[in-house]
Amino acid sequence: MTKDGFRIFDADTHVGPAVNIIDKYLSASEKRHLDSWEEFKWTDSRNGNVEYTQYRLNYMRPLGSAEYMTAPPKGRASRFTGELKYHPARPMAEIDPAERIKEMDLEGVDVNLCLPSSWFGTFSHNEDIELEMAMYRAFHRWMAEYCGSYRARIKGVICVTPRDIEGSLKELERCAQEDWPLATHVYAPAGFPLDHPGLEPIWAACEQYDLAVALHSFTRTPPYGPGVMDLWDNHFLLRSAAQPWGGQRDTAALIGAGVMDRYPNLRIGPLECGHGWLPFWMMRMDENARSHAKWLPESLKMKPSEYIRSGRYFQSIEMSEGEELTKSVIDYVGDDILMYASDYPHAESWYPKSVETVMAWTLPEETKRKLLWDNAVKYYSRYSAN
Repeated sequence: MTKDGFRIFDADTHVGPAVNIIDKYLSASEKRHLDSWEEFKWTDSRNGNVEYTQYRLNYMRPLGSAEYMTAPPKGRASRFTGELKYHPARPMAEIDPAERIKEMDLEGVDVNLCLPSSWFGTFSHNEDIELEMAMYRAFHRWMAEYCGSYRARIKGVICVTPRDIEGSLKELERCAQEDWPLATHVYAPAGFPLDHPGLEPIWAACEQYDLAVALHSFTRTPPYGPGVMDLWDNHFLLRSAAQPWGGQRDTAALIGAGVMDRYPNLRIGPLECGHGWLPFWMMRMDENARSHAKWLPESLKMKPSEYIRSGRYFQSIEMSEGEELTKSVIDYVGDDILMYASDYPHAESWYPKSVETVMAWTLPEETKRKLLWDNAVKYYSRYSAN
């Protein structure tokens, strides 16, 4: 498929799945770990999908008010904008990959890279690490089937928990033998930063199996982004600040710790955290690497900004940051870094207008081709259309 002569790789989309969808991939003994979670079980009356709401934050204060709401506002997470704002097919797209393909075709997208949604964070925050690993294994088995019918068009990530490095490594190595994963998703739970030396086997395995490192920020569900407890109980402040801060923190931690020196073929990429901040962050990291070098564990071989431009760092765009800001970022960092992404099907998604929005931007043809396809294929270099 091409749209006006361009192939489209969506570098950041989401798929649930609801817990009831992957339930059949859990063994009887693994399911018993969920018995104590019954009080947190929530069933969506529209489609019967099950979620567990434990640890989910509900921000209840409107900005500028001293009063708190008694319930979150209705429609606060509308799935689509524009003519398909209340598009009904999305729940089916999480269950049936053929429905997802229909929606991709409607917008003109060739490939979706799918990351897990809200259920993932719930199990990353509880004390039952065995349950967390069981849920990830079930998710991976489900993803193998979900992606399997459309191998060239739907791809995913391997979930890795720093709370069980040995188990995560074993699962990563198993999944890496299959063709559906293009990246690992490694998060930073409380008390375990991404630069922790315990994660070195994971970085080594990512390099060995040519898996990109996806740095995806979270907000009101675990693993919480930085600062979520300091946003004065307001959802607007949460969405505005927490995700960009997460991308900035993760980027600085991995570069500053020398991870990209130790693993010269490793590729990292912040997703769903904006891109307009990148030039300022590069300059700030360069200055602090010079003026506060004693806080870095070793001498870096390059300036932080040089790692960004090294061909091993990539970053997804956000529709809302628009043409002019995107062009200014490209002017500063070059056109080999930014990747088209829609965040389908979440509230920030402009589906089905995302592709046509970017297509309308006045960028040189080569730059637009890199933004829409080439850079994502370099980042997710395991991708094959066969």
